[in-house]
Amino acid sequence: MRIGYLDWKCFNGADTKREMEKQGHCVLPFFREGYNEPVSEGFVEYFLSFVKEKGVDLIFSYNFFPPLAEGAHQAGIPYISVVYDNPYVYLYSYTVMYDTNRIYLFDSDWVREMNAGGLSNIFYTVLPGDLKENTPDAGKYACDISFIGALYNEEHDFYSRMEPGLSPYMKGYLNGLMSSQHLIYGEDLIKDALTPDVLGELYKALPLEKERTCAEPDYYRFLKYVIDRRLTSIERIKYLALLGEKFGRENSIDLYTLDPDYRIAGIRNRGIAEYETVMPRVFAESRINLNVTLRSISSGIPQRCIDIMSNGGFLLSNYQSDFFLDTLTEDGSAAFVQGEDIECYSEEGELVEKTAYYLSHEEERKRIALNGYQKVKKYYSLEKFLKRIL
Repeated sequence: MRIGYLDWKCFNGADTKREMEKQGHCVLPFFREGYNEPVSEGFVEYFLSFVKEKGVDLIFSYNFFPPLAEGAHQAGIPYISVVYDNPYVYLYSYTVMYDTNRIYLFDSDWVREMNAGGLSNIFYTVLPGDLKENTPDAGKYACDISFIGALYNEEHDFYSRMEPGLSPYMKGYLNGLMSSQHLIYGEDLIKDALTPDVLGELYKALPLEKERTCAEPDYYRFLKYVIDRRLTSIERIKYLALLGEKFGRENSIDLYTLDPDYRIAGIRNRGIAEYETVMPRVFAESRINLNVTLRSISSGIPQRCIDIMSNGGFLLSNYQSDFFLDTLTEDGSAAFVQGEDIECYSEEGELVEKTAYYLSHEEERKRIALNGYQKVKKYYSLEKFLKRIL
């Protein structure tokens, strides 16, 4: 096939193009500003000209973009998009309804929501693993425990901008909701509590306007972009502080995050980990790779978890139900098996207990890391993924 590939700065882009070519496809990269706008007549005009000139059979992009969907619909060609961000407001664009779309999401709860709304062109997938044969060694990134990810504590984040305009009652109400949600994974306690009256108060404090070309629920931006990010920030900092307190004196703990100056006792902040070069080495050379999932991801396996296993790293993650779905495996077995391919925790005490256990059970930790790598290679590699969806 002649595949038009939107060449924006996304994860796994170069390897995806190489793998498509390896599988015998002709890859035709294209790019123009306006691709990530809700509406862009200029982009659609450029796109239609590109498709006609190059004889494109199919369009592919990581993440879904309404102008591509509009262009593909007008051209009458399929548009495959693989969404690895969550939240992602463009999934509520009216262009999602076009029958030329084939959209893949990594969160099964989100897929069920969309399917229930009549969108049969949205499918579940485990995100693809870009396998690397990294051999752990005593290199510059070696450590006992590492965490790579945003702390969502930047100075002007949405919650910080909203908070000064909230009444004392509303501040207490939101703090109570987040404290309750902190105790539970896999069940959203906050969404139903965001009644029209509550949303009205939040809007007065932070006027987040809905995009007119999107049919997003009224709660979506406040829940997913404001409250869930603050809850994630609280959890990530709390868990890191706990590990620093319990293990920081005798074990090396590295944090890779956007703010290189943020300090947590017992933890070394090493700033940003570059995705293509540094991150794979960190995953391979860390004895334990910690994952604390962004709370807007209800059930899905984040790309970070797949990346850890793709590089032979040992994954210790919070519980996410999609780890244990019986989908995309030939024998109908679970996607991953706890204690064999990955390890999960469901609360703070279990996090500390399992961290201590795997720091002192080296061979078992190595065996699980190897099993996780082999499971990704067998079922979820970039090669297998592209063959399946194309």
